[in-house]
Amino acid sequence: MRWSEVFLRTNYMASIAWSSFGLIFLLAFPYDSRLLSPFVFLAALPYFLAMGTDLRDAGHRFSDVFRIYGFNLVLLPVNLAGVLKSFQQMFSAEKIPFVRTPKVLNRTAAPALYVIVPYLIVAFSLLTLYRDISHQNVGNAIFAAFNAVATGAAILMYIGLWNSVVDVWLGLLNFLYVDVKKPKQPAGFRIDPGAPVDWQGILYHGDRRLNRDSRTSRDRRRRIGVR
Repeated sequence: MRWSEVFLRTNYMASIAWSSFGLIFLLAFPYDSRLLSPFVFLAALPYFLAMGTDLRDAGHRFSDVFRIYGFNLVLLPVNLAGVLKSFQQMFSAEKIPFVRTPKVLNRTAAPALYVIVPYLIVAFSLLTLYRDISHQNVGNAIFAAFNAVATGAAILMYIGLWNSVVDVWLGLLNFLYVDVKKPKQPAGFRIDPGAPVDWQGILYHGDRRLNRDSRTSRDRRRRIGVR
C-alpha cells in the first residue's frame, strides 16, 4: 500500500473525529482579538472554495456551502457520539449492537440530546456574541453571529421547531419508561425456536445475542488456530 493511500484513508477515517473536537474548541474557547488572525479564515478559504466548486459541478449552488456548515453544527453531537462509540469498540474489542431509533409518523425521531445540543449551540453563540460586543472583539463577534445564524437555519430546515418538541417529549417518555424485568433463565437453558420473538426489544435495544455468537465463534477459531 502506498503512503499516499495510507494518508488518504487516515484522513477519511479520522477527519470526523478531529474536525468535531476542533469545532468544539472554536465554539467554546474564549479567545479574543489578539488570538484571532485573518490568516485563520484564509487558511480555511481553499477548503470552502473547493467544496463550493464541487457542489456547483454536481448541480447545486455555491452558497450551499453555508448550509452544509450549519448542517455539520447540527450533526456535531451525532458525530461526537459516533467517535466515542468507535473508541469504546476499539478498547473493548466488542461489536456495538445496532440500535434503531423510535419511529413517529412519516419520519424517524432523533434522541432528545441530539435535538437539544443544537439549541444550546445557538444559545451559547448568542451569549458569546453579546460578550464580544461588550468587549469590542469584532472578529469573534462576527464568528459567533455566523454560528448562531447557520445553526438556527439548519435547525429550521433539517429538524423543525415542532419536530424538536416531539422528539424531546418522546425522549423524556423513553427515559421514564421502564421495561418489565423478565426472570433469569437457568444455565443451559435454550430458547424455544417456536417461542414468539420480542421484536420491540430487538428494534429498540439491538440483538445482543449477536455479540455472544460472535465471541463464541471467535473463541472457537482461536482454539483451532484459525484467524
